[in-house]
Amino acid sequence: MPDKQKIRLAIEEGNYEGAAELIKGYISEPGQYDDTIAIYDAAIGEACGDRKRMWEAIRSGLLKNCRNYELYVMLGNYYLCENMHKSWLCYENALFYCDDMEDRAGIRAMMDQLEREYGIFVNKVAVVILSYNLLEYTKSCIESIRKTTPESAREIIVVDNASEDGSAEWLKKQKDIILVANKENMGFPAGCNQGIRAAGKVSDIFLLNNDTLLAENALFWLRMGLYDKEKNGAAGSMSNYAPYDQSVCGDDATVPGLLDFGRRMNIPEEYPYESRLFLIGFALLIRRPVVDEVGLLDERFSPGQWEDVDYGLRIVLAGYRNVLCKNSFILHYGGQSFGKNEKKSQALIERNQKILNEKWGLEVLSHSPIVKLIQYAQEPEEAPIRILDIGCGCGASLGYAGSLYPNAEVYGVEKNPQAAKVASCMGTVVCGDVEETDLPWGEGFFDYVLMGEILEHLRDPEIVLKKINKCLKTGGHLIASVPNMKHYSVLLPLLLEDRFSYGDGGILNSSHLKLYTGKEVSELLSRNGYTVEWMKYTLAAGEPKGEEARVIRKLAEVTGEPSGTSMLAYQYIIKAAKAREAANT
Repeated sequence: MPDKQKIRLAIEEGNYEGAAELIKGYISEPGQYDDTIAIYDAAIGEACGDRKRMWEAIRSGLLKNCRNYELYVMLGNYYLCENMHKSWLCYENALFYCDDMEDRAGIRAMMDQLEREYGIFVNKVAVVILSYNLLEYTKSCIESIRKTTPESAREIIVVDNASEDGSAEWLKKQKDIILVANKENMGFPAGCNQGIRAAGKVSDIFLLNNDTLLAENALFWLRMGLYDKEKNGAAGSMSNYAPYDQSVCGDDATVPGLLDFGRRMNIPEEYPYESRLFLIGFALLIRRPVVDEVGLLDERFSPGQWEDVDYGLRIVLAGYRNVLCKNSFILHYGGQSFGKNEKKSQALIERNQKILNEKWGLEVLSHSPIVKLIQYAQEPEEAPIRILDIGCGCGASLGYAGSLYPNAEVYGVEKNPQAAKVASCMGTVVCGDVEETDLPWGEGFFDYVLMGEILEHLRDPEIVLKKINKCLKTGGHLIASVPNMKHYSVLLPLLLEDRFSYGDGGILNSSHLKLYTGKEVSELLSRNGYTVEWMKYTLAAGEPKGEEARVIRKLAEVTGEPSGTSMLAYQYIIKAAKAREAANT
């Protein structure tokens, strides 16, 4: 009898220990663990109450075969004790892949039971696509939706903005498409609003660019993210072409390669979600009640650019979360409409950025960077740590910290009132200048304090460092970044041109009150109760060449620093522990 049949028989007889031993023997050679073995492995985990085993088996199986309906049934069973909406979605996805009529009836019965006994039901998705010419892209996009999503789970609405390439004529012939045909180009925000109005009144809204292709299960995992928590208001995907850290790509950048990358990426992950201030609008899934509460896209941004940033901030201030789903990948060609006329596109970006800033009363993007200093913490993923971000802006880094450490408590200090108001939706935030504000937390409260490019803006950094030190636990850490004034971009103009010019950005930013070398910042921390554990550095874009490189080599020889590292380091990143002496004072 083949080993797989022996495993199956042992499970059917309730001999789970024996089945587990058979699996161990069967997979002793590489490559033997396939989706069928994963089903048996998950069944053992389920029967024995070993949820970790069950989870890992399902994940491994779907990595081998993302269309295996039995694994989605198993995943639905896994979620029954914690999120029945996600169970319902898993059963619906299982039904999509299942060809066995008897099993289909069983899966449908499980969904019916959730609906009847617990009132569990997940809204259909209205996929809203704008088209303006680019018919072949639109066809491919729609075909990818049809191939990867159950018809019962979606409706497709296309708003055609007066295309001249036969798009409207082709769309009219598609029986599964609701067409809104405009006689003039209404732009992106207004066109999306037309599509939302045409959608079913209880349908969730999925705004999708027509120059996209859904990888296998991309929308399924977006919906899983949206329904992971009651307060999740919108969900966004990763892509090969997207700004603000929504971009990821494998080694093969061809269309088949990217879709295969997405297929392997779109599987269960333990912590796949990150709270964001906003999500990029190329593929944005919004829960229907949130649309009803927050409203439509702001048409003052027409013909388009920054309306997605604005909408994300509105969602956050309404008390909901924007969730980036790192296990949902959608291919995005990008730049097919706005990007064709570069000069016109740039002018539009600048105009709408001004509108955005005026509407929100602050420089939105300058208060929204994701500073990833917390990645250097190196704590266990489940660690219940407390993190304080000094100068947290609108709170983007608080969301990132929470995604790395789901059990963490995140806090911030921000002096801009409007930015602090937004950041308060991402964590506990004190509005005030850290130099003038008494920190409300007691001694030894925090495990980590983050200072991303803060020290150079302080009038008296020593007072602030001592104040922060009191808030740190014994053994707690400060992680800071600071620009290096010895970088060759500062040093060479001073030595060769007698020039030391401040400007609007870079190391010699006119807002910087202090300048540090690596040695000086290390001494600063040591004087104020910290033990520097390590210093890393980042490089500027490009490397010195020609005369610059020659001068740096000469200077390195004179100073006895053969590598010239201190002149190449653009920014230092420092991890320092609270010193024992500081803990005892």
